[in-house]
Amino acid sequence: MASTETVSTGPAPAAPAQTAPDQATGGRSASGRARPDLGKMIMVPTAVVMLLLDMFALTHGGGLDPLRLLRTAAICAFYALIIWCYLRRAPAIATSGSVTAYVAAVTATMIPFAFPLLPAGLPGAGQQFAGDALLLAGTAWAVWSLRFLGRNLSVLAQARDVVDRGPYRLVRHPLYAGEIVSGLGLALCVGTVPAFAVWLALCGLQAYRALREEQVLLGALPGYRGYRARTAALLPGLF
Repeated sequence: MASTETVSTGPAPAAPAQTAPDQATGGRSASGRARPDLGKMIMVPTAVVMLLLDMFALTHGGGLDPLRLLRTAAICAFYALIIWCYLRRAPAIATSGSVTAYVAAVTATMIPFAFPLLPAGLPGAGQQFAGDALLLAGTAWAVWSLRFLGRNLSVLAQARDVVDRGPYRLVRHPLYAGEIVSGLGLALCVGTVPAFAVWLALCGLQAYRALREEQVLLGALPGYRGYRARTAALLPGLF
C-alpha cells in the first residue's frame, strides 16, 4: 500500500497558514467542530487485516526461503507502522481539493494489490531473486520512512508539519521511492509485460501525487519552500 508523505518534523504553525486556492482546511468543519478522521477509520482496520494475513504467512511459511521470510517480516513491520502512524495522526492544516489528486492517491495505493492478479510468467531463479531483493529493499526503505513520517502520514495530499529527519534528509518523498522500488520487485516476480506496464503506471501516479502534495505544502507550510530548495525529490543529487 502506498502512503502520502506530506510533511516535516518542525513544530506546527501557531495558527493555520493561508492555503492555495484548490485547498480546503483540514481537521475542522465550518462551525469549528473537529471532523471525524475518515482516513484513520478506513486505514487502521484495513492495515490490521493486512498485518494479520502477513503474520499468518510469516508464522506458517515453513517452505519459504530466508529472503522471502525477511520480505514478509518487512511487510508486517510496514503495516504495523501504518497502524501506529494513523492512531497518532495529527489534524491536517490543509487538504488538497483536487479530485484528480484524490483519484491518483487511491489508485496508487491500490495498484500493488493488482500484481498478484496478473497472469504470471516463468521468471528464472535470478529474476525471482532480484524481484524478492528489490521488494525487501523497497519495503525496508518504506518502513524507515514511516518511522520518521509518524503522525504526518496520509494517503491524500495534506499538510501537517515539515519532516526533514531520517530518509527525509536525503529526498522529499522517500516513502514513494520505496514503493516504486518494491513495485519493480513485484513486476519482476510476475515477469510479464503487463506487470511492467502496471509498474510504469505506478511511477507516473506517484510522481503526480508528489506534485500535488507539494502544491499543498508550499501553500500551507512556510518552511517547506526552503526544504524543497535544498532536498532532491526522489533521487539524491539527480532528481
